[in-house]
Amino acid sequence: MILPAIQLEKLCAEAHKDILLAAPFIKVSVLERLFLKISNDVKVKCITRWHPEEILAGVSDLEVWNIIKARPNCSLWLKHNLHAKFYRADEECLVGSANLTASALGWSNHPNFEILVVLPATYNNLKTFEAELLAGCIQIDDGLFEQMSITIEILKNHHLQQLPLPTVEVKESSFENLAQAQAKINYWLPTLRNPEDLYLAYSGQLEKLTTISRKAALLDIHTLPLTPNLPKDAFESYLGLILLEMPIIQQVDEFIATPKRFGAVRDFLSSLPCATVPDFNAEHAWQTLMRWLRYFLPKRYILFTPNHSEIFYRVQRSS
Repeated sequence: MILPAIQLEKLCAEAHKDILLAAPFIKVSVLERLFLKISNDVKVKCITRWHPEEILAGVSDLEVWNIIKARPNCSLWLKHNLHAKFYRADEECLVGSANLTASALGWSNHPNFEILVVLPATYNNLKTFEAELLAGCIQIDDGLFEQMSITIEILKNHHLQQLPLPTVEVKESSFENLAQAQAKINYWLPTLRNPEDLYLAYSGQLEKLTTISRKAALLDIHTLPLTPNLPKDAFESYLGLILLEMPIIQQVDEFIATPKRFGAVRDFLSSLPCATVPDFNAEHAWQTLMRWLRYFLPKRYILFTPNHSEIFYRVQRSS
C-alpha cells in the first residue's frame, strides 16, 4: 500500500507551475513538511475551513497562516462547507479521503486508513469542481486571521474547549433542500435592520424582538451556516468571517476595495442576482448591509461623510 504522504510529497516535488491544496483540516507540521518539497518558484494556493469547534479540538491549526504568508507565491483561502480533499500540481491531481494531518498521511504512530487516487487535472469533472471551489472562497489576510484568533481566544476564556457539532436533519427531499439552500445563499443579503439584535434570535430570546425584527432575524439565522451555542462575543466575532463567504457580500467587498459613494454601491447591488428577489430595494439593502459590515467587521471597513455624502471602503491589509 502506498502511503498518502508519499503520493503527496511526490506530487509537490514534481510541480513546476502551481499547486492547489484543499482540505478541511490542515496542521502546521504537515504543511511545513510538504513545503520543503515545493520549489519557491511554484505558486501555492491552500484552501481550508475554520470552524471554531474544530480549531478548539485541535484537528486544524490557525497558525498555518503564519507559514503561508512567510512563503513567496503562497496564499490561504477559506471555504466554510469544504469537505473534499483535493490536491493538484500542474496537470495531475490526487483526490480522496486524506486531510493534511499526520494521522491522515501516515506520519503518526496510529495512522488512519486513507486513500488518494491519481487523476488527470484535465478531466472535465475535476476542472468544473476546481472552478466552483475557487468561486466560493475568501482570501485570508492578517485582519481575518486576527478576527478568528480572537474568536478562539474568547471561547477559551469562556472555558469552552469543546463545542457540540451541528446536527443535520436528513429528509427524503435532501437534494431539493440542498439546491434551495444554495439558491438562498447565492441571493442572500441581511434583512434584520439592527445587527446587534441577531444574537437574540440565535440564542432563542425571540420574545425580546418586535414581530418584524423576529421574522427578519429568523430569515437570516436560517440562511447563515452558524456554529451553535456560541457566547455573544464569540458569535459576533465569528459571524464576520461567515458574512464574507456569502456570494453577494464577497462581490461588494471586492467592489469597495476602493472608496465608493453610497449611490455607487446601491447601483452595484442593483446589478447583482439579489436584485431579482421580490420587493428588492437597493437603497434599503445597502443601508442594512453597511450596518452589518460595520458591526461585525469593524476593523475591515471605514465610513466617512464629507459634505454629507457617505463614502465606504475596505481597509487594505496584508495577505
